[in-house]
Amino acid sequence: MTSSKTSPPLSPYQRAVSKDIDVLHDTVEPFAVGHDLQAREPGLPLDGLVNAIGVGAVNLVWVRYGGGGVVVDTPPTEGHFAMCAPIAPMGVEYRSTKNRDTAGGSLVLSHDEPMRMTPHPTLGCLVIATSTGRLADHLAGHLGRQHRPPLRFHNVDGPAIAPSSIVERTWRHVCGVLDHATAQGGLHPLAARTLEESLLTAILLGLPHTAMGSLAEAPARVPHHLAGAIRDWVDANHHRPIGVIDIAVAVGISVRQLQAICQDQWGLTPTQLVRGVRLDHARTALVEAKPGPRTVTDVAGATGYLHMSRFAAHYRQRFGETPTQTLKRNADQDVDIA
Repeated sequence: MTSSKTSPPLSPYQRAVSKDIDVLHDTVEPFAVGHDLQAREPGLPLDGLVNAIGVGAVNLVWVRYGGGGVVVDTPPTEGHFAMCAPIAPMGVEYRSTKNRDTAGGSLVLSHDEPMRMTPHPTLGCLVIATSTGRLADHLAGHLGRQHRPPLRFHNVDGPAIAPSSIVERTWRHVCGVLDHATAQGGLHPLAARTLEESLLTAILLGLPHTAMGSLAEAPARVPHHLAGAIRDWVDANHHRPIGVIDIAVAVGISVRQLQAICQDQWGLTPTQLVRGVRLDHARTALVEAKPGPRTVTDVAGATGYLHMSRFAAHYRQRFGETPTQTLKRNADQDVDIA
C-alpha cells in the first residue's frame, strides 16, 4: 500500500513534509495522543510525511519519519483510545513491566503504562485515535444501556467478538473512501457519519476489551410493535447524517433489538432500511426534477452517495431502471403533455 507504485494512505490530506523532528511531532500530536520523539540516528536527516484527517470523533493519521527512524515514547493514554496499525513489524516496549513485543497488526496503546515504539522508517504507521467516551457511547447504543465499569482494552482475557482482521479491513476501506472523496468535491456528512460508525464498530468487535461479555449476551425481548415508529423516524430523518445507533436511541431500544426487528419485519438490516428509504426519496426527487447536466449527481449526493456507480447500481436493483432512465421518462412525459 505504500510501495513506489502506490500512494500512502490519506495522501489527499497531507499535513506536513519535513526533515524537522519537531515539525513532525507537532503535526501528528493533535490527531493522535501525547508523545515524544527522538531520532534513532541523530546524524542521519529525517524525511518525514504526515497525512491526517478527522472523521467525526475519530482521527486518522499516517506518518512516515524516514531517515534512520525515530523512537516514539507515549505516556498512559488514560481516557483516550489510540491504536497503531504499522505497515511493517514495529518494535514495542512496555516501560513499566519491561515487556517487549513486535507489533504486526493492530496495537492499542496502554491506558495505564508508558510505551516505547520504533515504527519502520519508510513504510510508516497509521494511527486511529478517539476518546474512550465516544467508544463507550457507541457501545451503549448497541447495548441499549450504559456499560459499567469503564471501557478498557488492556489486560483482558479471551478473544474479541470478531476476527481482528475486521479492524484492518475497515480502516483500509475508510481510507479508500476518503481518498476518493476529494475527487468528488469532499465527503458528504451522511458518508462521514457512516465511516465514523464503521471504525467504532470494528474497534469494538475486533479488539479485546472489558465489555466483550456484554456484547456477546443475547438481546432482550424484541418489541416488534415499534416497527412503525422505526420506519416513520427513518423517513422523517433520512436527509440527516443518521446512523444505526441514532435510530435505536430514538425509539428506545438497543441496536441488536433494532437489527432483529428490521430482519423480522422487512428482511433487512437497519442500514439497508435507511438506504431503501433514501432511494425512495431519490426516486421522488428524480420524478419531480427538471433534467440537467448535474441532476442525477445532485440527487445522489443528497442521498449520501459518493460513488455514482454505486448509486446507480442500488437504484437499479430497487427500481429496475437507472436514475437517468427515470429522469428521462419524466421529461418525455412532460413533452407529451405539452
